[in-house]
Amino acid sequence: MEFSKISKLVKESHDNYSSILNEGSNNLEIILNIVNAINKTLIIDDVLALVLKYAISLTGTERGFIVLKNEEGKLEYKLGLNSNEGEIPKDEFSVSQSVVDDVFITGESKFIESAQSGNDNRKSKSIFLLDLQTILCSPLTTSGKKIGVIYVDSKHLHKIKVKEITNMFEILAGQAATAIKNAQLYNAQLISNKSLEESNRQLIIAKEEAEKSDRLKSEFLAQMSHEIRTPIHILMSYSTLIKDEMEGKLDNDMKSNFNAIEHAGKRIIRTTELILNMSEITTGTYEYNESEFDVYDGILRQIYNEYNDKLNKDKISFSIQNNSKTGIVFADKYSVYQIFNQIIDNAVKYTEEGEINITVSNSRDGKVVVSISDTGIGISEEYFPSIFMPFTQEEQGYTRRFEGNGLGLSLVKKYCELNQAKIDIQSKKDKGTTVIVTFN
Repeated sequence: MEFSKISKLVKESHDNYSSILNEGSNNLEIILNIVNAINKTLIIDDVLALVLKYAISLTGTERGFIVLKNEEGKLEYKLGLNSNEGEIPKDEFSVSQSVVDDVFITGESKFIESAQSGNDNRKSKSIFLLDLQTILCSPLTTSGKKIGVIYVDSKHLHKIKVKEITNMFEILAGQAATAIKNAQLYNAQLISNKSLEESNRQLIIAKEEAEKSDRLKSEFLAQMSHEIRTPIHILMSYSTLIKDEMEGKLDNDMKSNFNAIEHAGKRIIRTTELILNMSEITTGTYEYNESEFDVYDGILRQIYNEYNDKLNKDKISFSIQNNSKTGIVFADKYSVYQIFNQIIDNAVKYTEEGEINITVSNSRDGKVVVSISDTGIGISEEYFPSIFMPFTQEEQGYTRRFEGNGLGLSLVKKYCELNQAKIDIQSKKDKGTTVIVTFN
């Protein structure tokens, strides 16, 4: 029922309550009507207004107030009304504070009539100053907890010390407490939901901004990589052309310079390719093409041959073994090639002497397992949490011994996830590293 309709019910019922009370009949029906009206709204302001209007009507008093306990446990003004349903401003809130405090502390109602006479021992200074004759005050208690006080008073003498009035006022207070508590919980839920909605909205905005930032960063890196790689290819091509033209005329210094140009060019190209690959993965533009192929024959053997020709065989023993019954996998061949090319490149880069071994085998449940182990510099335990983070390396700064941009293992991890492969790294500083990739 709308608040305006409920208010109309209160107004129309006022005369009925007075006559019924005078006749002493059917108090239960009155309370039920009041309770039904109050419980038809969960808006806290409407509940408070209805409770006070009924309380003033039932008692025939002139004013009513509701004070509720705040978060600090102190009573706080919430609403005041007069018998004409006009709101009493907070700055005009004046009651017998001693009565209100006593009722809240003891949890027991107080009913005072003939307050200005000398026959009542409940006299207080505020009662005399306000020229009050009649006071009814009850605690608002629900589930054994006091949440506030309801108070009505009048400057006129009313016969309130009859069970019909005092009992009904206390019943009203009890029902009001439950209705107020429910309204408070509802209001708190609304505030909580609103706060949650705002938090979710902010999270969505932050997520969109972060995604936009990552996308722009990746697009920028991809564009810059393209702009760098193209001219580098041209420079390297001209360098090779000049070197071929001067074949037989180059001294050792010149040969060393051309080799340095080739090495630097390949390093730049390798870096830009890593950046391009990473940007494709992070922006979701990488095209995944699944096919069936043999990891040993189709990829590892090729990479092994490429690196085997470059290694100093006097210092490093480089081997490859196929112990698998089958090396067939269903995956994206390009990204799988990048996985093992990067892992083997790391093994070669960080192993100055000792062994590098590549082994293909099958797990007990038939999965293809590739293990690449080396006796290189290894990885410290402290660095392991950051091992797959992009643009990070264990050695930082210009004094680091090994080249690289810190994208390799990060890209390997993402390519493994793309192919639903599991990667496990076991390493000890100065003892070597073993990388195991298992295909589902």
